[in-house]
Amino acid sequence: MPQELICFFLLGVAALLLNAGLSSQALPLFWLVLPLAIKLFFDTKKSSALGK
Repeated sequence: MPQELICFFLLGVAALLLNAGLSSQALPLFWLVLPLAIKLFFDTKKSSALGK
């Protein structure tokens, strides 16, 4: 459930950035780096919870 909310949030952020005049060439980097960072965050959070 949280991952779906994050995806919808990111779609909204991307729409706002495009509307604000961000170059569409910068969006692929946005879409590649941000999901990777979120995935790493969730993975480290899960692994630390399992370690306790």
